[in-house]
Parts: sequence; C-alpha cells; structure tokens
Amino acid sequence: MKRAVLALTILLTCGALLGQNRPLITETPTTVGKNRIRFELGFDFLQDAVFTFSGLEGDLSRIGDLGLRLGVSSNVELQFFWTAQNFLNINRRWDAPNTPNLDFAGNSTSDVGDLIIASKFHFVEEKTARPAIGFQVAVELPNASNQSGLGNDEMNFYCSVLLEKQFNKFRVIGNAGFAILGDPVTPGAQDDLFTYGLAGTYSFSETFTLIADFYGRAGKGGVGTDEHSLIRLGTQINAAGLYWDVAFLAGLLEADPATGIIFGLSKDLNVPLFAP
Repeated sequence: MKRAVLALTILLTCGALLGQNRPLITETPTTVGKNRIRFELGFDFLQDAVFTFSGLEGDLSRIGDLGLRLGVSSNVELQFFWTAQNFLNINRRWDAPNTPNLDFAGNSTSDVGDLIIASKFHFVEEKTARPAIGFQVAVELPNASNQSGLGNDEMNFYCSVLLEKQFNKFRVIGNAGFAILGDPVTPGAQDDLFTYGLAGTYSFSETFTLIADFYGRAGKGGVGTDEHSLIRLGTQINAAGLYWDVAFLAGLLEADPATGIIFGLSKDLNVPLFAP
C-alpha cells in the first residue's frame, strides 16, 4: 500500500501531461516517446469475479492498479503493470484443484497482483493508406499465491501485433497474438490461446473522449487458463492537469466477471534518462 501512495504522490506532483492508454486494454502501437515516463493508477470493482482454479466466486476490488511506461527511444517502450492489493469477498465456493491449498479464514481473501513486464516496439508509422504497426511481448510473474486463491503460481508469456488507424476524430486499434499459459493443474504442461483486442475512441474535444474496447483470449484452455471475452465502455477526461478515466465492464463468458466499474488517472513527464 505504501507503494501505491508513493505512485499517487508522484502523479499529483509531476509536470507536462500528454495522454494515456487507460482505460483501454487493447494496446496502441505508438509509444510514450523517448525520455518520457507515464504513470497510471487505477481502482477496479468487479462483480461475480471467477477463480476456477481455486473454486471461488465473488466481488473483487483491485486497489492500486499501477502502470509504468518508460520511453527508451522514440519507438521502444518498457512497461510494468502490477496491482498493489486484490480483495475478494466470496459469494460462492466449490471443490476445485486448488481447494486443498487455500489458507485463509472467513469469506474473504486478499493478495498482491501478478507483475507484468512488457516491451513494446513501434515499427511502422501511420500513413494515409496504412495503419501504424507495432509489436508487444510480455511476461507475467506469479506474485499472487495459490494459498490466497487469487493466484496459481504459474508464469505466463504473451506476444501480440498492434495496429492503429486514425479517421479524423475516430481512432481504431486492433491487437492479435497468442498467450502461452502455465497449466496449474498438470505439472510441466502449458495451454496456448489466441489473444485479441478491438477498440475505438472518439474525441469530441481535447478534454473529452469516448472509448469502447472488446478484448479477450480464445482456444483450448483449461481450469485456471480459461477463455475470456470482455467489453469496456467509458470515457477519458482531461481535467486538473491529469487524464481521468471511468469505464464500465461486462463479461461475456462463464469465467468472466459479470459486470464491473473502473476508475483511473494517468500523467506523463519528461525525464532525461537516456542520451539524446
């Protein structure tokens, strides 16, 4: 929690604002730019979140969804994403592969989130007849424990092609890739799934933008590596020197949260970390 407070302090005190990816999950190919750092902070509340590996379902609160985007060069960006604390109020339980390992009392559990470390590369600039093209590769570390019921102690790998095209005030973003997920039920096994994202934004003005995002993963997953398909609808607002965002979420598959609401803010600043 101290880290979340520190990140919020930095957000409220740093300089020039440029823009942000929040609350989109579908990733843009463009980077923050060389010697720029983007800080992101979010708070999520998800109803009927499902943890099939642990046999738990309930209302999940994510306190301190932290993001850090570092512009190494004009077309390379390092990314770090982590949740300071997850709280699950349990409404339903059933026998699942991880049930014998659960170690908490009562009808609630909490834990940190898994750390995601990623790199994004912007290969092709947008032209009149072609979209911007990029590539993202990421690894997800198993920081959340299986004893809490919120983790599965497996490392995951992701990669995706990123596309973006601007049509006046309307912007279309697309992602397509795959995920290699450690199978928490079968030791030494993995599940390979196709990942996708399609998002659109419409800027009414410099201060108000509507967003829509459809994303997920599909394929022959298993318990703990389930398919997901979700929709986010929301807005980005430029006010008080920050970008604020709010979005509503709906899950389309059995392993998805039923509904949710997301709040967040982000800010960019110039930091001369790398040589000109």
